[in-house]
Amino acid sequence: MKRAFVTVGTTSFDELVARVVANDCVQILESLGYNHLVLQVGRGTVVPKPFRTESFTLDVYRCRKLFGESGERQTTCGSCK
Repeated sequence: MKRAFVTVGTTSFDELVARVVANDCVQILESLGYNHLVLQVGRGTVVPKPFRTESFTLDVYRCRKLFGESGERQTTCGSCK
């Protein structure tokens, strides 16, 4: 599994979040061999719905505390989705 991790911290980067989950961007990621995108969206208003297809998975979280160095979910926090 090849995974991309996009994080915005606690700030709002709605344009980046919207762009990285756009179909053409997901297709580019897939063409580069990625099949999993982990997206941490901070306090922005654009919060994409997670999805899973046969070839690609999108996970979306609000809280950066969820992730350790590997990008794997480490813990939970009350405000995280």
